[in-house]
Amino acid sequence: MSSFPLRIFTPEGPIVDGEVETIVVTAYNGSLGVLAGHAPMISAVVIGPGKVVQSGATQWYVFGEGTLEVRGPDVVLLVDFAEKADNYDAAKAQSVEASVSE
Repeated sequence: MSSFPLRIFTPEGPIVDGEVETIVVTAYNGSLGVLAGHAPMISAVVIGPGKVVQSGATQWYVFGEGTLEVRGPDVVLLVDFAEKADNYDAAKAQSVEASVSE
């Protein structure tokens, strides 16, 4: 599978900076996924589960509110926070907790 450069930043600093195969985030109307060669775009991101596939390994996250930008081959995600999760169900549960505390 093709890869692309992804950078994820929070106010605390960078979370991911490298080549990945895909990223999935939660947008206002549901999940939004990006693969290599995606058309340029900017999207708002809301608190919710997300995943990054890097070197064939999937890492689940809970991402805070922010912005996802695809510009050429580069993808940048700027979010309030990013917390690792063990799997989708854990990420979903953590997302609910984070939404309530906001």
